[in-house]
Amino acid sequence: MRQISVGQKSGRMSGGDLFLIGAVLAWGINFPIAKYALDFMDPVTFSATRYLAASILLFGILLVKNTGIGISVREAGMLVIIGLLSVTLFQGGWAYGLSLTSASKASVLITTSPIFGALISAIMGNRPGAKAWVGILVSFLGVAVVINNSLTEITFNAGSIVGDLLIVGASMMWALYTYVSGPLVARRGPLLVTAWATLFGSITLTLIGIPSLIEQNWATIPTLGWLSWASTAIFGAALAFVWYCAGIARLGVTKGMVYSFLIPVVAILSSVILLDEVITPIQIFGAAIVLIGVKLTRSD
Repeated sequence: MRQISVGQKSGRMSGGDLFLIGAVLAWGINFPIAKYALDFMDPVTFSATRYLAASILLFGILLVKNTGIGISVREAGMLVIIGLLSVTLFQGGWAYGLSLTSASKASVLITTSPIFGALISAIMGNRPGAKAWVGILVSFLGVAVVINNSLTEITFNAGSIVGDLLIVGASMMWALYTYVSGPLVARRGPLLVTAWATLFGSITLTLIGIPSLIEQNWATIPTLGWLSWASTAIFGAALAFVWYCAGIARLGVTKGMVYSFLIPVVAILSSVILLDEVITPIQIFGAAIVLIGVKLTRSD
C-alpha cells in the first residue's frame, strides 16, 4: 500500500504538489513562448533541436545523481517506440499545430489526452463506466465549440482547423505514449526513461527534418528567439517532465493529474499577456465544456 504523507492527510501543500505546480507553470507558459520561437524556426527544426538539447540535460542530471544509464536491447527497442510516440509524433504534431493555430486554443485542445486514454483503455479491455463515456462525448463537444468558435453556424476555416486537428492528434499520441511507457517507467524510473526516449525521439525527428535543418536560416533568429528556444528546451521539454513524474509518484495518478486542469488556464493568461492573443467568450465556454468532460472521464 502506498504510504500517505502527513501533508496529504492534512490537506496541506506537499512536495508532490510543488513539483506538479512547477510542471503546470512550465508547460502553460511554454505555449506562448514556443509560439514566438516558431516565428523564426521550422516546426521540425524547433522540436528536434530542443529535444536533443533536453536529452543532454536529462542525461547530465542522471550523471550528477550517479544513476546508471545502461539499458538492455529489449529496453532499447521499447524506448525507441516510446520516443517515437512522445517526441517524434507528439512533439512534431504539437509544434506544427501550434504554428498554425493560437497558443490559447492549443492549450485547451491538448487537454483531451485523458479522453483518448480512456478510449485506449476501452480497446484494451478495461472499459470505462457510463460517467466516463458521457465525459468523452461532452469533451469532444467542447473541442468542436472551441475550434468552430460559434454556437449558431459552422465557421471552420482551412488554416486554423488543420492546426487544431494536429493538436488533437498530438493529444492522442500523448495518451498512447502514457499507456505504452507505464510499465517501463515503473521498472526503471521516469528520469531514465524520459532521457533515453527523448534522445531516440529527437534523433528520429532530426533524420526526418534534415531538409528543414539545412534550409533553416540560423542567422535570422534574434536573441529573444534563442532565449525562447532555450526556455522551451530546459523547462518545457526536460524539467517539467521530471517534475510531473516526481509529483505523480508522490501523490498518485488520480490526485496528481487534476493539476493538468490548470495548464490551459496558465497558457491562456500568459498568451494574452505575452502575445496579445484574444480568446472569445464562445471559446471560453467551449474550454469549460472540455474541462468538465475531462473531469467526468477521470472521476469515473
